[in-house]
Amino acid sequence: MAYSKRVPPIKLVLTMKEYNILVGILTINIDNMVDQSIKEIAKLTKEKLLKYSLPRKAEDDNIEIDIRLYINEAADIISQLLSYLNNKVNEINYYQVLLKVRENIENNLDNE
Repeated sequence: MAYSKRVPPIKLVLTMKEYNILVGILTINIDNMVDQSIKEIAKLTKEKLLKYSLPRKAEDDNIEIDIRLYINEAADIISQLLSYLNNKVNEINYYQVLLKVRENIENNLDNE
């Protein structure tokens, strides 16, 4: 049987600045997070980004970095960004806002 190469389905193209910010956030999570699972995922994700990302010149001669991700890796990156931001953003209970919006939508549908 022939060898088949499975390419991750998600393609993320970042500028050099965006790539540096993403890897920087992962580094901060590795250094500062108390939760060991968050630290471990950050470490693994950072290693993958540094090993498998492909830099290339864009049409405008800027550098872009192509990153191919599996769905679980994309979810890990989103989780890492949220963990990082959790310490930076004033906590507003948007869940309560969501419930209120949903209630208004349902009331409007009932009134029609």
